[in-house]
Amino acid sequence: MTADLYVPADGWLHRADPRVKFALTVLLLGLTLALRQTSVILMALLIEHVLLMTSKIPLRNMLRIWKMLLPLIVMIVVMWPLFDHTGADMLFGFGPVILTKQNLVMAAVMGLRVPALAFACFVLLFTTDQAMLVRGLVALGVPYRIGLTISTSLRYIPEFFVMFSTISQAQQARGLNLTTGKAKLSRRVRAYIPVIIAVLIQGFTIGENVGRAMESRGLGMQGVRRSYYRQLRMRPSDWAILAAGMLCAAAVAVLAIVA
Repeated sequence: MTADLYVPADGWLHRADPRVKFALTVLLLGLTLALRQTSVILMALLIEHVLLMTSKIPLRNMLRIWKMLLPLIVMIVVMWPLFDHTGADMLFGFGPVILTKQNLVMAAVMGLRVPALAFACFVLLFTTDQAMLVRGLVALGVPYRIGLTISTSLRYIPEFFVMFSTISQAQQARGLNLTTGKAKLSRRVRAYIPVIIAVLIQGFTIGENVGRAMESRGLGMQGVRRSYYRQLRMRPSDWAILAAGMLCAAAVAVLAIVA
């Protein structure tokens, strides 16, 4: 993954007001969290992929997210029947593993919910650069310093993944053994301690550099009123996107409740 989640393009979501994209993300997250029907979660996933594809987000970016989420999805689906023994229609039972129609359906729902929640966030993050993300948060009433902190944190999450991978490869080239095979979990954790320490040191260095850069630009100076090069204004197209999103979310919720 690159060091920035934003994908430069000229898609319709890129041109939309960031507040509208915040609203779409919240609607998708709300539907996915509030409703447990498999059809609703699949519909949310479909809508999210359609939004990204029509906004000219490359397919490789979406496949990369699926690749990152796949181990988590498999773990949830496999482990869910170990903890959820609900359901009267038993299909299989052996020790702590009890498979019923109900808990298998819930395992599928929970497995699908993870990418649905993730892609709801990436609808915003793939199509909104850092400056517009901060402007959107400020326009919604969030103080500028908090908005900047949130957007900067999101900006550096993928960079830490890249940093961890780079440092791991460099340490292995110097003879560090990270392939512990069937060793105990504690031994595996200890093997990664040099990598984690190096990542933390690099992270502190980056944080100090970012802090100095912000101070040199006057962040937090008393008595200074911040001005903005570009003022956010809702256009008719933004209101149309917002209205269409709210109507679709309401229709899906009503259909799911009635069904």
